[in-house]
Amino acid sequence: MIDIRQGYENHLPRRVITGRGASDRLAEICQGRGWKRVFLVSDRGVESAGLLTRVAAPLADAGILAGQFVDVSPEPPLADVALLAEQIRSAAVDVVIGLGGGSVMDATKVAALVALRGGGPADYVGIGKAGGRGVPTILVPTTAGTGSEATFVAILTDTAAGTKVGVVDPSLLADIAIVDPALTDGLPPAVTAAAGMDALVHAIEAFIARVATPIARGLALEAARQIGPALERVCRDPGDQEARDRMAIGSHLAGMAFANSSCCAVHALALPLGGRFHIPHGVITGCFAGALMRHNAPACTADFAALGTALEWGALEPRAFADRLDATARDIGLRAALDRVVVPTADIAPMARDAANNRRLIDPNPVAVTAADAERIYRNVLNVAG
Repeated sequence: MIDIRQGYENHLPRRVITGRGASDRLAEICQGRGWKRVFLVSDRGVESAGLLTRVAAPLADAGILAGQFVDVSPEPPLADVALLAEQIRSAAVDVVIGLGGGSVMDATKVAALVALRGGGPADYVGIGKAGGRGVPTILVPTTAGTGSEATFVAILTDTAAGTKVGVVDPSLLADIAIVDPALTDGLPPAVTAAAGMDALVHAIEAFIARVATPIARGLALEAARQIGPALERVCRDPGDQEARDRMAIGSHLAGMAFANSSCCAVHALALPLGGRFHIPHGVITGCFAGALMRHNAPACTADFAALGTALEWGALEPRAFADRLDATARDIGLRAALDRVVVPTADIAPMARDAANNRRLIDPNPVAVTAADAERIYRNVLNVAG
């Protein structure tokens, strides 16, 4: 954990509204802020689930819906975000609402920035390059996993390089985050499992990261307390509303936690693998969590015991904690999903180099991870052929 005597900063969304039905207040919230022209961003999955109409209709009825874009793709490419930014700019709007999972919210954050500040999304890849805030944003998650509504990180795809890239700047923080668990009620089991496990990994990595602040560690532990009793329950019974509520707030708290700490090596290994093979992000992070926690065990005995207690798993020894992560990934179907992907052996070394070179995520990891370590872990976890 960071030495508090050296000081630290924390960054949180400007306003957070939670509760079932909270998203029904969007028109009222916008009007209360004097926002008269609203642009709505979403994707086809949200549209087919009926959630787009649920949100868009009251905005249209209030006469404030000035445009919408519903073609955000998973792991949005830089070029798609540039197109979205141009549409936002052309519509001359007061606020942009991102309604969806992590891809939608990440695309919204960067597009709103580009629309106001100019250039293209690639100009902002890296840390601290925003130069100021973009068009105001309201972020409304429809999954319980990414926590993107609470963070100043956006992950996009550089299709030319075949990898994922990050835009990281406090200026990306939402003006308003709305966490409405009711929007997650109809999630398919596979999405529920992958998103939920990703939220759990966010909480774990935020807690153990070398740069974690006291606030981040407190948020991470509370996220674990919410997620622990709920994740496997909601995967078994998608209609369990109490579990849905716990996952929604747990995901949000985990997002706040890692935004004020860091994700670590699990995410460093996930990015090149996801960029090349388009595996759902939560499938990767869920299946790699156990292996990386075994690697981190020498530095994390007390932290794993604290996390295990918060999760209601008990004050587990490091190996038992890692084993429980593996078992959870298997029991909720993530392991089977990853095993269906065959990764050519020729891709392992380049991915390992990319992962080890991601200093933003590797440096905060409690134990150093070299390219050789990353290659070994890839080979142990993945279905490798050739």
